Amino acid sequence: MSSGVASPVPSERPASRLIGGVFEFWARTQPRHPAVLYDGTTLSYGELHERSVAISRSLLALGIRRGDRVGVLLSNQPEWVSMAIGAVSIGAILVPLNTWYKRTELAWTARHCGLTTLVCMDQFLKQDFVQMLLEAFPGLAQGSPGELRLPEFPKLRSITVLGRAAPGAFSWEQFLELGEATSREALNAATESVQPDDLAFILYTSGSTSEPKGVTLSHAGLTGNGWDIGTRRHIGPQDRVWVGTPLFYALGSANAWPATFMHGATLVIQGAFEPGLTIDVVEQTQATVYYGTGNMTMAIVGHPDYRQARIGSLKKGNAGMTAEYKRLTLVDMRMTEACGAYGLTETYGHATVHDTDTPLEIKLHTHGRALPGMEMRIVHPETGEPLQAGETGLVLVGGFVTPGYYLNPTENAKALRADGLFDTGDLGSIDADGQFHFHSRVKEIIKTGGINVSPVEVENLLTEHPAILDAHVVPLPDSRRGQIIIAFVVADDAVSVAALQTFVRERAASFKVPHHIFFRTAEQLPRLASGKVAKARLIEAAQLELAPLKT
Repeated sequence: MSSGVASPVPSERPASRLIGGVFEFWARTQPRHPAVLYDGTTLSYGELHERSVAISRSLLALGIRRGDRVGVLLSNQPEWVSMAIGAVSIGAILVPLNTWYKRTELAWTARHCGLTTLVCMDQFLKQDFVQMLLEAFPGLAQGSPGELRLPEFPKLRSITVLGRAAPGAFSWEQFLELGEATSREALNAATESVQPDDLAFILYTSGSTSEPKGVTLSHAGLTGNGWDIGTRRHIGPQDRVWVGTPLFYALGSANAWPATFMHGATLVIQGAFEPGLTIDVVEQTQATVYYGTGNMTMAIVGHPDYRQARIGSLKKGNAGMTAEYKRLTLVDMRMTEACGAYGLTETYGHATVHDTDTPLEIKLHTHGRALPGMEMRIVHPETGEPLQAGETGLVLVGGFVTPGYYLNPTENAKALRADGLFDTGDLGSIDADGQFHFHSRVKEIIKTGGINVSPVEVENLLTEHPAILDAHVVPLPDSRRGQIIIAFVVADDAVSVAALQTFVRERAASFKVPHHIFFRTAEQLPRLASGKVAKARLIEAAQLELAPLKT
């Protein structure tokens, strides 16, 4: 496989706005082109299409119809991709399940969305999924494959397990054999019934303080925004897109995956993120596009096997959110065409993205311009009045946004406005050049001494210090000031709390200086299953640290 990045080759945009139609287009126009690279194996677009059609037939044989929910509890592997295409091609809705789920989380999600079938691996990392299935779905072991009758899960009719046998479940081979009974006429009728506005995915958020919300995403949104993301990032058929985040998260399934397949590029996946393995995979596949998170970037650069030359094929992709993460990607890792971005699961992953040739300093301190299919408005958080360029306010997004949260009218009433715009709950601004600046979540704003302080701004100030690799800022209640500013930092060199406070004071108003700073290693920072730092747990840690001072 040749090294480096090939000259950009413009993609032909598939005419279909359906996920199944897009893959059928590439299977017809470039059947031998690699679609997926995984663990030393290659799956072409033609082969991927054949596998997906076989899965569609099997799902139809099980009685799955348009609108039914199909769960997948799989790692980043080819079966995840083929299941996704096969399910949505007949109008079913894919529900990608989190491989870190415990028994109660799996049961809650299956019950909430009303899964009709589930495809699951037998084990992953330290998780024994067969045992989890038996505990989460009482009565499974006594059931007949394909004819489950579970009182707590009335819509669940079948479970399929890849790997070792599970009582009450089909094996993967048995599942595929079911499709032989499905006629071509039945398959065609199912695929022809699917409409662009039909739901394709339900992605469950990993809420840290409340029940997860099922974000619904449509075919038209995934294909439309996927095309725009890939175009802005200059992804073409010649590219090999490495995805480090799990495909059940929006960065994978609503962002990297659609951007890849809309442009006929190649998806490079590994079962789970491990920085040493990532370095090997990138070097072996000569991946050209990077889709990792900031903590992944830090782990790769900090790995003993890391050398820039080994990942030198990476030039484009996701630069990260914070200035320090972006500097690691753009400067240290030399991915000069990587782009910053802003978005949520509810906005199909990205609402804004930089152009690949945006100057470095602008990339470091902004989050890109709105994508062609997106409308961005900044309004006063309380009055709703539109604000001028450069003014910080509530971020509203229109265009490719979620049709709503699944079976959650309360949250839909909060977020989906009558004018069609989505209330992100974020604060930001758009400058005179159209570049978006993310400030913080509305709920995360710290009010200290009656003054609003953005934790993101303080985090960015701290990471400007040469000794600081990462920073996370949270509030704590305070009887005199209302709230005080607490910072947790990761440092790669000796630096004192006083020195950091002075550093911030010299660059910003005194009310933005953290009242307390605690040092942690990257491994000591508590994280949600998504990889994001769990700020609620940082607040708890700060309370424990400061408790002796109050006694």
